[in-house]
This record gives sequence, structure tokens and C-alpha cells, in this order.
Amino acid sequence: MERMTRVRTNETLVLSGLVELAAGAVTGWPYALAIADAERARRIGIRSTPRLRQWHLDLIALGALSVLVGAAVPELPRRVAWPLAAGCWTNANAFGLLAFRPEAAETPAYRTAAAASFTTVSWGFVSLAALALRRRWRMDR
Repeated sequence: MERMTRVRTNETLVLSGLVELAAGAVTGWPYALAIADAERARRIGIRSTPRLRQWHLDLIALGALSVLVGAAVPELPRRVAWPLAAGCWTNANAFGLLAFRPEAAETPAYRTAAAASFTTVSWGFVSLAALALRRRWRMDR
């Protein structure tokens, strides 16, 4: 049963990454609008084109990394996969908020949430590296 849970954990991480990639693709539309017609973009609430670009690219990059990790590293433990998935989503979407409310970056709530997000994604990637190193070390013994 534990192996099946780990397989499902990998599948869930891949699915999460694919949805994040799709969100990244969709955010390309408002980014294209912001580049082509800044005034119209402002009218629909886009106040920071650089943050919109950052949001768009982070969704794509972190989504792709989630897919890659879920496909390349078999039987991920939940303690690695779940923080990674959550951190990938929260990191990318932190920039989405700033595309519409750049002043939010100065608030304690935003700074706390961003710090928690960076901590979570860092935990996920560092745990992933440690897991891969441990597995490699065991294979070499």
C-alpha cells in the first residue's frame, strides 16, 4: 500500500505541475495585452507588467519543475512532494498578486506569506536533493 501511495504522490505532483503550466500559458494572454496595450491593461486592473511577466514565467518554470520531479524521481515521499507542490504554487502566485496590487509587497502579511512560501519550496527542493543523494549513496554501497 505504501508503494501505491508514493506512486499516487508522484502522479499528483505531475498533475499539479501540468495545471500550473496551463495557468502559466493562460497568463500569457494578459501579459501580451499589457505589452501591446498598456492603457487597456491598466483598465482591467494590471498595474505592474514586470510582476505580471514574473508571475507568467514562474508558473511555467515551477510547473515544469513539478512535472519533471514527479516523472524523474520515483516513489516520492509525501513529506517531499507536498511541500514542493504547495511551494511551487504559492511562490508563483505571490507574483500574481503583485501584478494587480504592487503595494501589497510592503505589507507584513504579504512578507510573512512570501517568507513561508520560499521556506516551503526550499524545503521541498532541498529534501528532494537529499532524497536523491541518499538513494544514490545506497545504490553505490
